[in-house]
Amino acid sequence: MRYKTILVHADVDTPASARIRLATQLARTFDAHLIGSAVTGISRFIPPRVIAEGGGALAECCAAMRRNAAEALQRFSRIAAEEGVVSAEERLIDDDVDGGMAVQARYADLVLVGQTDYSAFPAGKPNDLPEYLLLNCGRPVLVVPRAACRMDMQGEALVAWDGSVEATRAVTGALPLLRAARRVTVLTFDGERAWPDPAVDPCSRMVDYLRRHGVQARMGRRPDAPHVAEAVLAEAAELDAGLLVMGGYGHSHLRELLVGGVTATILRAMTLPVLLSH
Repeated sequence: MRYKTILVHADVDTPASARIRLATQLARTFDAHLIGSAVTGISRFIPPRVIAEGGGALAECCAAMRRNAAEALQRFSRIAAEEGVVSAEERLIDDDVDGGMAVQARYADLVLVGQTDYSAFPAGKPNDLPEYLLLNCGRPVLVVPRAACRMDMQGEALVAWDGSVEATRAVTGALPLLRAARRVTVLTFDGERAWPDPAVDPCSRMVDYLRRHGVQARMGRRPDAPHVAEAVLAEAAELDAGLLVMGGYGHSHLRELLVGGVTATILRAMTLPVLLSH
């Protein structure tokens, strides 16, 4: 598998520049077509005549939203040109951001979005684009931290492995990136469990699977951790990893929203790019 179509969310937020540059790096590495998508937030279900008949205030609001999207695409195209991307495309979409990006993501191999800035939204009403895409687009989602970070594709990568369907899909979606990494650690928290037969050891089996795909993989077995998300992020920091790969929302999304969970904690506290799949 290779990434041939990469979709990146373009907006006017300051961290978008770093996200777009990472997308251009991936597009060059994999000789992929890069799509920069700016979604206005104007619902596709609103007929143009409704906007026209809604008066000057509504029309100006919609015009301002389209100007912001156009500005984001100008920045995308400038960065793509600076970075030497051969095949790049702008898309200005009238839709709500979540739904508009999810529909487009289904026709891409990988989608890049930014980490949510929860401090910028009222309590209980966060921008949930990463979570929405994870649950609705059917593609691997690479979430890029708001804080400055690096993603050395030839450096260390960490796979958080629990044997779940979600983690399996994440590993499959990340294979091009894992093959490029210098070394991949398959991290599992079952160190107190005995696996006398390597044939049934989940961590060992995943390492073997990755090695057959040309990935320089090794086991990273750890004791059971009471706070898995914090332990995963600590391990990533210890390895100086440039990428974390993991399944998302192995439990009910509602349950994670209500009581917290590994996915929610990672998305809030992440300091490195995280590739997730559901």
